[in-house]
Amino acid sequence: MKNLLHHIQILVILALLMAIHSSCSNEWQDVNDVQVNFTATLPIDTHTRSFGKAEHINTLVAGVFNGLKEVSRQSFAVNGTSVDIQLTLPKNQTYNFVFWAYNNSSPNIYNIANLTAIKMNALPDQITFAQAEAGDAFFATMKEVAIMGNCSYPIELVRPLAQINIGTSGVPMKASFKVKAPETFYPLENTVSEAGIDYTWNFSETTDEKFLIDENEYNYLAIGYLFAPSTATSVAVELTLTDGEKSQTVQFPQVEIEANQRSNIVGRFTTE
Repeated sequence: MKNLLHHIQILVILALLMAIHSSCSNEWQDVNDVQVNFTATLPIDTHTRSFGKAEHINTLVAGVFNGLKEVSRQSFAVNGTSVDIQLTLPKNQTYNFVFWAYNNSSPNIYNIANLTAIKMNALPDQITFAQAEAGDAFFATMKEVAIMGNCSYPIELVRPLAQINIGTSGVPMKASFKVKAPETFYPLENTVSEAGIDYTWNFSETTDEKFLIDENEYNYLAIGYLFAPSTATSVAVELTLTDGEKSQTVQFPQVEIEANQRSNIVGRFTTE
């Protein structure tokens, strides 16, 4: 019996030692974690227009990568023009970071399942101006960042998108416009896919919003965002205006677009 009790006591001691070792291992992992902070800044648009002021941005997603493998992802609410991002990461490693700021309400314009290859979804059959403006989005990246201890970084978010504005010096009218645009944006390379697909912004309403070009005021007919390369390229735009049962289509074969830039198509497309 004494031998049996002796063996039981030894087993209890071994179990306690294993529990202590396990606890120490977890604490040791915590000691190796550090705080990595970012302050992300959205651009403040000073133009006298309601569209394109980043007012609809409500969510920032921060993705952490070892190479192209995602190891962590967190979302942060956007209130105002700056976002404080706090991440806890193992130190003595090198990371890539992707930041994507967008409007996560309906319609779900972007597929961000893979933050290294963000896709623009097909648009609804009909769209409001508010939904079109919700297509605005911003990004930033930091690559090959060696994390050795607690650290902080500032980052500036920019649009990977071109904004197309279509306006008339006449009265507003229901409009739609179609353009073949890249489907995918690759943040770490800051490139877009070569093969384009057709996107159509078919507005179910008109708006009383206006914009100025060279001190001339135009009524909005349409607005849309599309992925664009960081160097200027040209796309073909098709504008269709509808007045009751009548419709008219106008072709613009050479519209220059560029990421983080506006392209304005204006004229006397409707009656005064």
